[in-house]
Amino acid sequence: MTAESTRDREARIADELAIDLLDDEAHAPGGDILLARRLAMLGIAGVMISTAAIGVLHVVEPSRSLDPLSRTISEYELLSNGWIFDWGVVVLALASALILGAMVVREMVPLRSWGSMMTLLWCIGLVGLVVFPKHPGLDPSVAGRVHWTWTLIAFFSLPIGTCLICWRHRTPTGRWPRSAIRLSMMAGGWFAVLTVQTVLSAVTPIQAWRAVGLVERALSLTEMAVMVVLGLWVVHHSESPAVLDPAPDVSG
Repeated sequence: MTAESTRDREARIADELAIDLLDDEAHAPGGDILLARRLAMLGIAGVMISTAAIGVLHVVEPSRSLDPLSRTISEYELLSNGWIFDWGVVVLALASALILGAMVVREMVPLRSWGSMMTLLWCIGLVGLVVFPKHPGLDPSVAGRVHWTWTLIAFFSLPIGTCLICWRHRTPTGRWPRSAIRLSMMAGGWFAVLTVQTVLSAVTPIQAWRAVGLVERALSLTEMAVMVVLGLWVVHHSESPAVLDPAPDVSG
């Protein structure tokens, strides 16, 4: 075998390896990539709109009169401008569903998986806490208990779902899934603090509820950030695939 034929054979093998090493973006249908990207960007926009809407409630009357340290976010729903809260939460649920849909379309997570189911439960929980509003203070009514149940479901399901989705993607180059996992763990920490506050306020004379509003707001913001990171992960994963450069002529 001559030196020239050896170089030709090596160049052909290199081309074959390069093709094999292209990630799945290069082989996915273009329509799926475009659809996933659009769904993710709409979802990110929805999360940002929801965050802004709930943030506005902290600076306009009459909702600004609520103490953000001790009063829960859900109590905005009971005021005359509570419709802003309702629509903001519904938009967040729809935006989260869009981002999940983008991940399914992009085949980043199967629809029939625990990660998808837990994230979908987050969306359903958000709608549930709007449909069943709470009453001011300690609310022993059926609607109040249902509201609290949906709130718990929403708050704990997203961190679990995100970790299930992202765990197998936590490679050194997987910046977005690793960030989503870190934020989910942070949200889990806030949820644990919220649970401890609730138990202490119920069974001890400690007035832990005085900081429940602050913790709930921190938890909500963290979980909104989780959804934004998941959306950005889809956008990054849906960038136009690189085209292989022609193999250099090594025969001359």
